[in-house]
Amino acid sequence: MTKVTEGEISHGVQDVGKYYLDFHLLAKGFVRQDSVHDFVNSDSDGDFIALSGSKSEVITLELSSKFMVVDPFPYFVAIYDSNAAETRPLDVLANKVDLVAIYDSCDVLEAQHLALDPAYTAVCSVAVPPARLTAVKRAPKLAANGNLLLGSLNTYGSLSLINKSAEYNRWNPVEGLNIAETLRDTLLPEVDIAKIKDFKSYQEYINPAWITMFAWLPDDADATGQHVLVLGTAAGSLWLLTLSADVKTLLSHQETKTSMGRICHIQAFKDLLLVGDSNGLIHLYQLPAKGNTALALVKPLWEKADRMGLQMAVITECPRMDCYYITCCKAAHLLTWSIPRTGSTDCLQARIYVGGMKITALCSLENSSYVAGTAGSCLSCVQIIHENNQLSLQMQSIAMGVLQDFQVMGLCTSRHKNLMTLLLYRNKEYLNETVSQKNQLVMQVLKVGNQDPLDQLVRHLESNKPMNHYTDLLAGLRLHVFAEENWQKFMDFCPLDSIEFADTATEGQLQQLQIKFHVLQNVIRLQSSHLQLTVHIQKSRDELQLLLAMLNITHIRLRLQFIGSLSKRSPFQEQAIKCMFEEAHRLINKLNDDFTENHALGSTARTFVEQMGNHIQHLHEMLGIPVISNPQKQLHRCSVSFVEISLSLERRYCSLCNRQILFELDNLQELYESGRHLTCPVCHGSFATEMFNA
Repeated sequence: MTKVTEGEISHGVQDVGKYYLDFHLLAKGFVRQDSVHDFVNSDSDGDFIALSGSKSEVITLELSSKFMVVDPFPYFVAIYDSNAAETRPLDVLANKVDLVAIYDSCDVLEAQHLALDPAYTAVCSVAVPPARLTAVKRAPKLAANGNLLLGSLNTYGSLSLINKSAEYNRWNPVEGLNIAETLRDTLLPEVDIAKIKDFKSYQEYINPAWITMFAWLPDDADATGQHVLVLGTAAGSLWLLTLSADVKTLLSHQETKTSMGRICHIQAFKDLLLVGDSNGLIHLYQLPAKGNTALALVKPLWEKADRMGLQMAVITECPRMDCYYITCCKAAHLLTWSIPRTGSTDCLQARIYVGGMKITALCSLENSSYVAGTAGSCLSCVQIIHENNQLSLQMQSIAMGVLQDFQVMGLCTSRHKNLMTLLLYRNKEYLNETVSQKNQLVMQVLKVGNQDPLDQLVRHLESNKPMNHYTDLLAGLRLHVFAEENWQKFMDFCPLDSIEFADTATEGQLQQLQIKFHVLQNVIRLQSSHLQLTVHIQKSRDELQLLLAMLNITHIRLRLQFIGSLSKRSPFQEQAIKCMFEEAHRLINKLNDDFTENHALGSTARTFVEQMGNHIQHLHEMLGIPVISNPQKQLHRCSVSFVEISLSLERRYCSLCNRQILFELDNLQELYESGRHLTCPVCHGSFATEMFNA
């Protein structure tokens, strides 16, 4: 692990947080981007990044904790060839009018505008410029088939919906609903073609059908499975489209006409919608509540038509001040507003000059602090100071040696703000040794601050949230183990001989064992990959065997304790009780066979077996189930209920450790309290589904 940054004071401002100015390089990687621009991370939602710096390919990055020692890059790359299926939906409209006559009627400025915008004249152009990606954004909800859902918009107004399963390397188009064609042919009224004789009327004809930006609305628990898409058009209209769970049917639509020009930025946060146009205006809208049909304008944040269309903004929520912070980039300035959550339109605002000619990257570290990158290869930490009903911004530079040769094109922070990803582009021609390097976007994954990754995971983990919610914390932990920086500390975490098993099993103890499982699994992978560490691997594997027995028996005790508290049991609960007792005795017998007195872990295993023997005996008596003297051999069993799994073309499995469970979730839910989220008892991961078509 290499320390690559140090904080230093700049512009005479005071230190606004030394903690944030400590960054360590954890991993490097690169992807192909042949049309790199500012804010290349079109959508960075916690553990997912969608890139829009390519002419022909949609490239996405999913944060993963499954990377290997030989290539410790924590992102899973997926690709979609957008040019293969893209069309130009505006050509259908342009073919209906006489463009030559319209061009002849234009004055000099109108003719220039018409000729320079290929979306207007592609139908009669000899060489049509290739489409470029305008925005790529992931839907907050999964599609009906459980796949990730993504929208991809290009410069010709073609909006594609694509999907893929998690950690699969190819996106596939969603067949059925064409958003651009539906807007053009169904939602918009017919226009009298005979009246289109000049450039102004031609614009009024084309612009309403030209999708220039879009966004997905945040997940609404009330709208089960439905997706809500917001479209912005060149005419300044905003469309709310409600799509079915399989995104093949348009359920409802609603148009809001605004005073803005061509929409170039849309960002949704809770019930707020931030909208910017190409003239530079920035408006804040409130999403319609139940019973309402139109967006409500909360406040025009920026009314000066400076021709600097909004490219990047960050919206955060501050519970302490009971407000939202909205921070926008304007050239080399950051503009920040505080909007009260109570509904008041009174707001505070502040601005700061970051430096250079323009800001090219922005991300939040907390609800009141940001990191901004500029075209001059500078990084700065900006802090919001909100006191005494006044708002101000303070800045501190971040010195990084790598920025001498690279320009920052994007910044992303993970869900728990423990990792920050820099998207860099070579700014010196001599650095490109090969032609392919000219199209490379270099990525560097940095650790934010000095916090211990293990402490962060222990502090954040909740029993009712799957481990998938903490992917960034798991990835940070794995990167630290693979960096071999004090890896013995991880090996010594939660020694098995120090764990005390009380008469009543607890969720907290199960969580502690699950964290130990992740740590030990990473250590074993490290030991397997380095020759000098292989001498330790057998000891670690023996420890893992004992740990898995502790995990499964603790899980069994918790489920049996819950069932024992019920006044009445279902047939499945009765079946699960017998299977879990059988599994517990099988595990105890195997520990007795494998961990003899001469084994290094023999004493620990014997102590555990003696304790569990007493606890299991007590559960037998409480549930009225006789002791099983000769449990069956290990079968292909569900890892939650330990009921045997029959062969099927469908399977449900843990998305982290791949352990299989019964396909019928309703049955498994009977083993838990009402409202409990089902997670893997070994790694605390969520479950995924796989269906094979015969």
